Amino acid sequence: MVYNARRPIITAFAQNNMALRMRSYSADTHPGLVRQHNEDCYLANEELGLWLVADGIGGHESGEVASAIVCQEVESAVCDGVSLTEAIGIAHNAILEEIAARGNDSNMGSTVVALRLRGDDYEIAWVGDSRAYLWDGELRQLTADHSYVAELVERGVISPEEAETHPERHIITRSLGVAQGLQSPVGHCSGALPTGAQLLLCSDGLTDEVPDSSIALTMRRHALPSE
Repeated sequence: MVYNARRPIITAFAQNNMALRMRSYSADTHPGLVRQHNEDCYLANEELGLWLVADGIGGHESGEVASAIVCQEVESAVCDGVSLTEAIGIAHNAILEEIAARGNDSNMGSTVVALRLRGDDYEIAWVGDSRAYLWDGELRQLTADHSYVAELVERGVISPEEAETHPERHIITRSLGVAQGLQSPVGHCSGALPTGAQLLLCSDGLTDEVPDSSIALTMRRHALPSE
């Protein structure tokens, strides 16, 4: 799937239990129509059972570096047998080391949403507002945004509809890099894929431009048969 909105990254995974089990995925990124450079990065390592999306923060030559560090460090750590959440912590420290090596006041950072797949069992870890969705006949957001407006919604201050147009909707409360230490734990969830299910990983480049209802319609059109 390719969405030509602002800076989207999409990694889609689909599975189907038939006489011969079939799995497929697609991944792509696009800088969009506003910026000349792309701060997003994705990883699709089918052999390792690892997929991730990272959305860089900090502008040209900073955000794109941070997101690339996330992809490289998480892949390397998982390959060495490190857990997904620990691998994300390693990526955080690697970004901080790059900031220190540059010797400037860079605010380099990145969000991340990562997927590990073992058979039909999935594990997802995330920091920031990059998201994971599950499609199994209906669309469900598996991740919870680490953002200011998400906290307002959780506290009942604003509605989910109001959050979509809130002037501070782009303020995230957790990220990799930027500051020493992850003040809050890495988000984590796990489960088993139903027959014919699809998983979608994306940055806010997709969700800022395309409503969940349109994402659901696209997922429905590309759904695999359940039998």
